[in-house]
Amino acid sequence: MKISFKWIGGATWIMQIDTIKIACDPVLCPKDHIQDYKYFKTKRLNAPVFDESELRNVNLWLLTHNHEDHIDKYGIKMIDTNASIVSHESLKSYLKKDIYKNVQFLKWNQNTAFSFSGISVAVKAVPAIHARNKLLGNQIGNGNGYLLEISKGKFDYSVYITGDSVYSQGTRNYLGSSNIDLIIANAGAAMVGKSLLSRIIGRITNNSNDIKRMITELHPGVLIPVHWGTFSHYSEAINSDTFKNYHNVKLVNIGEGVTLS
Repeated sequence: MKISFKWIGGATWIMQIDTIKIACDPVLCPKDHIQDYKYFKTKRLNAPVFDESELRNVNLWLLTHNHEDHIDKYGIKMIDTNASIVSHESLKSYLKKDIYKNVQFLKWNQNTAFSFSGISVAVKAVPAIHARNKLLGNQIGNGNGYLLEISKGKFDYSVYITGDSVYSQGTRNYLGSSNIDLIIANAGAAMVGKSLLSRIIGRITNNSNDIKRMITELHPGVLIPVHWGTFSHYSEAINSDTFKNYHNVKLVNIGEGVTLS
């Protein structure tokens, strides 16, 4: 199978697997757009880079949770009402079943499966703890990560999508013994603004050290960091030196793609 990946910006990306498309978390607001989270505001620092045709006829959308830097009024318009959708339960008010015909809301450890053009895609929802621990994450709004098993004939390819989370030892436990070919890791060390509350809660997504630990413990074939540099509350930038000793990290800039297989 030919597998390619493109980062559109923020948590939004698209994978092409032969003739099928899998995409995640469409947040497509323009540059300088302000998002208001009540306790803090954030500004989009760069525009999403995509052609609308790329996000048409997506076979499977993966939606991790209902925060505006993951799905917004611009992005939801790109989800075809007949597309297959796997979503966290927090998006039920967005994805009414009388409009979106093929949506499934998965709780942690629930599974579903699809077949598109002879390609099988098994999906498992796994915890995405949106802070340093589950209790703090509950206050922010925990969501779904996803473990995909993609197969066609004798070819198998596994993908772990972290969602907004902070890596911990527990991550290894709920991923099981799977050999992971690709990790798409939400990075950026996002913070809840710059207030006292932010200092108490700490980072709510992975920082570079979390990702280095993830690589060491999970041994992925490839890891691609996304969810950095796009919004002002993503506090940690990534550059060519960040992972210079980690040869399985592929850095892509917004709008860039990479061939994986």
